[in-house]
Amino acid sequence: MHKAIIKVADESYGWVICIACALLLFCTGGLASTGFSAYQPYLISIGGLTNTQSSTMIMFRTLFTLTGMTVTNRLISRFEVRRVVSTACFICAAAFFVFSISSDFILYCVGASLAGFALGAGGMIPVSIVISRWFNEHRGLALGICMAMTGVSAIAATPAITFMVQNLSLKTSFRIEAIFIALISVIVYAILYSNPACIGARPVGHCQKERAKLYASHDASRRLYLIMTAGIFLFGIPANCINSHISVLFAAAGMDSSHVALLISVTGIFMAAGKCTYGQLSDRLGVSRASLLLYCILLSGSGLLCFAEVESFAVSAIAAALTGFGLAITTVSISVYASKISTEAQYAHTVTRFQMGSTFGALVFGPVPGMIADSTGSYVPAFIILFLIALVSSAILLTTYHKIHREDALYPDGQNLSPAAGAEAQ
Repeated sequence: MHKAIIKVADESYGWVICIACALLLFCTGGLASTGFSAYQPYLISIGGLTNTQSSTMIMFRTLFTLTGMTVTNRLISRFEVRRVVSTACFICAAAFFVFSISSDFILYCVGASLAGFALGAGGMIPVSIVISRWFNEHRGLALGICMAMTGVSAIAATPAITFMVQNLSLKTSFRIEAIFIALISVIVYAILYSNPACIGARPVGHCQKERAKLYASHDASRRLYLIMTAGIFLFGIPANCINSHISVLFAAAGMDSSHVALLISVTGIFMAAGKCTYGQLSDRLGVSRASLLLYCILLSGSGLLCFAEVESFAVSAIAAALTGFGLAITTVSISVYASKISTEAQYAHTVTRFQMGSTFGALVFGPVPGMIADSTGSYVPAFIILFLIALVSSAILLTTYHKIHREDALYPDGQNLSPAAGAEAQ
């Protein structure tokens, strides 16, 4: 019996790992982040927070996400991935319990801080590392499936949250989510293994390792690496702030709560579809073409969001769908970019730096939309700024990635380029 289990694991257990990572991100990156936007209007109307306080909560979450990211690699090297992510998921459950007993702004910020640390330590970075260990092929698809769960959380959680808050209470809704996430943390610990060697298995596509170009032949030159990081920092502003404030954008524009909940679900549906699509497109068409397509879709959607006060549900629904599909690139592309501009030895380091850069962008701009809304009575001016930042940063990322890709083609010998050599190659 034991040998049979190992044989199954040898051929296909990578997909079980994919499921475990998806469940993890459903909680840490979904319910506590993407899906949490459904709570924003209720935190203002029931919790008594101002727009600025609501945005500041997100800032605290982002700050501690960044904190979690800074220690993730050290935690993984000391305690292994399985223990780190399971503990992070349990901390996420604790965050919702704190939300359930919160009666003032300070406690809400404590809960947001716990949720942020859980996302930092149990989010994109460890999942990217695990998937890179378990998948030699179909890696983009596996990452897309995992990241899609952050969008699925909005689909599944938004109507459930709306129902529970309106028929039970805000605090009861938080408690139910805390119990659910705690159960998921147990499941993740039970089925996730840090690498194939733990159970005598092999990565998905283990026979393809020599044919599949999983990593760059050398690390990008320092100048281009820094420009790429700066672009990810800038893109992290709209990438994180658009989704976090989309519910209050429509609520402030006068839309009723049922329609707001529906639009959040639409955003989540298309985000989930976009993440799987981008993963496959990057595998088949290449990173540049897939990224260009998603950036254009995101810009179209975020541009339409600037017309939220027109009060056309059809326009709002189209905007939500395009934005959700385009936002798919914000998470999956970080792992994909990292694998294409760095060697295998530097992959984890590059993923961490890029993810921290994106999160730091959200931290810097986090409270600004709420401040603008308190000052002007509308979130539209903030969304115009977010659209412009998305336009500039996507152009930076595409052009810089193209230069790095060309550099890699010019120097396929596996040797790292010095900054001077990188400049000369251009």
